[in-house]
Amino acid sequence: MDSGQLTKKEARHLRARQAKIRHDKRVARMDGVVTPAERKQLHKEQRRASRAIHRQKHDEQHR
Repeated sequence: MDSGQLTKKEARHLRARQAKIRHDKRVARMDGVVTPAERKQLHKEQRRASRAIHRQKHDEQHR
């Protein structure tokens, strides 16, 4: 298996993580204003998710 592929479990987990970030963005926008603190938290979540994707794609696990 080539590097860069995810197992089904990894893919499912990463999709759920992205769904949570999308939900958090919707919640932050509900009052019409995304505060600096909300923006900082959303950026933090997205950075963590990006790092997790990179780690999972390069961890040498096979499907």
